[in-house]
Amino acid sequence: MADLLLELYFHQQCGYSNSVLNTINNLRIADKVTLKDIREHVEFEKELVARCGDSTVPTLVINGDPMRESEAIKKFLVDTFLG
Repeated sequence: MADLLLELYFHQQCGYSNSVLNTINNLRIADKVTLKDIREHVEFEKELVARCGDSTVPTLVINGDPMRESEAIKKFLVDTFLG
């Protein structure tokens, strides 16, 4: 598998974000994903808005390309790291 640059924009109060975070923890890949809490660090929210046009979370950025929708993100992670 080629090296992937993975960044997850999220916030703790979002159930969808927590679902993705749980998947990351269950797959034991936290060391492979840069976590960017947009509520803890306003600069991460600004990055997300600049990249995607809004601050919708969770957003997983894969080698510069954003992916949204928690179910799609979880499927990608499982397929990539277990498949």
